[in-house]
Amino acid sequence: MKKASLIALLALSLAGCQNMAVVSSNPNGDLSRTGQPGMVSFGLQNTDFEYASKKAVQEFLESPYAKKPGGGRWVVQMGEVVNDTTFRIDTASMTSRMKIALTKTGQFIFTGATGAERTDFVKDSRQLSKSKMFNQKTVARNGTVVASDLEMGGAIRQRTVVDGAQKQQQLEYEFDFRVVERDTGLEIFQSLIPIEKLGPNQNFAW
Repeated sequence: MKKASLIALLALSLAGCQNMAVVSSNPNGDLSRTGQPGMVSFGLQNTDFEYASKKAVQEFLESPYAKKPGGGRWVVQMGEVVNDTTFRIDTASMTSRMKIALTKTGQFIFTGATGAERTDFVKDSRQLSKSKMFNQKTVARNGTVVASDLEMGGAIRQRTVVDGAQKQQQLEYEFDFRVVERDTGLEIFQSLIPIEKLGPNQNFAW
């Protein structure tokens, strides 16, 4: 009799856990890359980065500043993207998606010479002009590096809210991105994309 009662209690507990699944305001939050139902966690997932990046790019392209006056492509450098969450996030999961989408439009090209994602390649290439080892016809010439027109940066923030009964918690994420124009210093675009996740207020596999 005791064994049967224990099994029934365990079944009720499991049913309660299933009813406390994490839900997300991201309309694609419960889909995997295959398009099939996937796991939803309190932490940020690929579906969150994909949703936020697509929405931010779409809003930018719909703004009057997406096209460069006089034609041609905007040269863009990546600024700092601050991770203001409790998780260790590689912000490139967001910015790389945005860069790819913007580059595909043909209206933007990103530079590796300046900004938060600059490489040593451009600077080191200039040093080769002093070396007798290299064919000087093949080394980088002075006055050829193109300066950026725009800088794109921002932050990913998080707040945690617990209900009065201490049974549920909600994680509120904000993807905040802005674009600054070089010559004027004006902020020509900003996008703030929220994603909220609601679930049980208990030890959870993040």
